[in-house]
Amino acid sequence: MEKSTRDRILHALMQADWISGQELADQLNISRTAIWKQIAALKEDGYIIEAHKKTGYHLADRGDRLTPLAIQQYVRTDTLGQQIIHLEQTETTQRIAHEQAQQAASEGTLIVCDFQTDGRGQLGRTWHETRSAGIAMSLILRPTAPLHQAGQLTLLAGIALAETLRTLDVPATIKWPNDVLIAGRKVAGILTEMQTEADRINSVIIGIGINVHHTQFPELLSDRATSIHLATGKSIARAEIVGLFLNTFEPMYKKWLTEGFASFVPAWEKYADRLNDLVTLRTRQETVTGILRGIQADGTLQIETETGLKAFHSAELVYWTEI
Repeated sequence: MEKSTRDRILHALMQADWISGQELADQLNISRTAIWKQIAALKEDGYIIEAHKKTGYHLADRGDRLTPLAIQQYVRTDTLGQQIIHLEQTETTQRIAHEQAQQAASEGTLIVCDFQTDGRGQLGRTWHETRSAGIAMSLILRPTAPLHQAGQLTLLAGIALAETLRTLDVPATIKWPNDVLIAGRKVAGILTEMQTEADRINSVIIGIGINVHHTQFPELLSDRATSIHLATGKSIARAEIVGLFLNTFEPMYKKWLTEGFASFVPAWEKYADRLNDLVTLRTRQETVTGILRGIQADGTLQIETETGLKAFHSAELVYWTEI
């Protein structure tokens, strides 16, 4: 990915303790005045940059940005996240991802933004947003897999996100099929959508919203939503979470393409919330209460009821009273 002049300056600042304006100008083959203007723009973007006449510039604080450069310093993948589209604000990253997929964007292209004005979750629910406090991202995949297996990528992304957060000492669990929780409250949601041609997958777009720095939620959500900061007191860079997720998800995705989902069942059950506990599950036709016994090799949920084990392909575990 070609870097902008601003990104190249930021990269140089990250590589050195102090660097002079002349050194930057020589490296980038631009004027000292252009360097000064770009430094001023970086400060406006939230980066704390110290300046000294003798020693030059020093990046004192990288800020909490979701720019391609900020994310890619953590990325160690072959494909995922090698192309990143960053937006300060948009209605929803899913819409941008669909447009990019239709325009032949390469597999692994990531759309990420600081603030969604119309974010949504499963079943069309509104996703609460706070500017620059969360992560909204959509990942474009182009798997060679049967249509009926595409939904397994939601579960796979959930496993990868739970592992990522646990690597950062955040005690995440998974609520089937598409939520990630901390202590029973939702910290992240996953929305998977497809573009198809005839009977084949053209693209799968995995949308993920993560509450990171939120300090409060609307009263109606206060008993069901949380953020990493609220739950743990940690202040983790959003770019680090995104980069580590991509690093975790890519090898899992490659394995899924060749081996299917069955080998991931133990990992999902390791992180499953309320495994072997009494739960209530709702489908369009019925509401079922029973013991959550895990998932099958194809990702379907198993509930043990008074009449025996039942498998569910599409349903919702009921944790909270509907608003």
